[in-house]
Amino acid sequence: MILIARDKTKPLEKLRWSKAGLKLLDGAVSAAPQDGMIRILRGKAAYKLPEKHFHRAHTAIEDYTFLIEREMHKEGFLENEIYLQLVYELGEVYCRIGQNQSAAMCWKRLMNQTLDPDFLHLLKLKLKNLEGKPAVEHIPNTESITSILIRRTVTAAGNALQSWAEEQKK
Repeated sequence: MILIARDKTKPLEKLRWSKAGLKLLDGAVSAAPQDGMIRILRGKAAYKLPEKHFHRAHTAIEDYTFLIEREMHKEGFLENEIYLQLVYELGEVYCRIGQNQSAAMCWKRLMNQTLDPDFLHLLKLKLKNLEGKPAVEHIPNTESITSILIRRTVTAAGNALQSWAEEQKK
């Protein structure tokens, strides 16, 4: 559903498909919280979605942290490239929400785990961008009041329609 949303051209359709896909992924994680594949799917989806509309950074952090810790305890669960990518993306998510110290920790960990000169250069740039910034900073919500009202209205209408459809099924 999230992949279908990606290809939709109308914003409300994108939102509807994305939210439906996220709801399924949340349900799958609730049903099987130790399943690494489900965590990868939900974490990647949460990572790719814009934070200002979906507020899923903490979902990505939860899933990526679970996967990284699992890899540290069960070596071989993830391919090395995927593991490195998850740690890098975890740093990106932390950076997006103003958790600069946590982002730096992720990227410093990677500097000790890779020999790729291009990747090392990227990590150095990322760390340099964090220099002088506080450990935690407030990232203002740049969403306009109109956008917030539209999002809340669409969510309320969507919930009402889902409730009505469920009642009709009964």
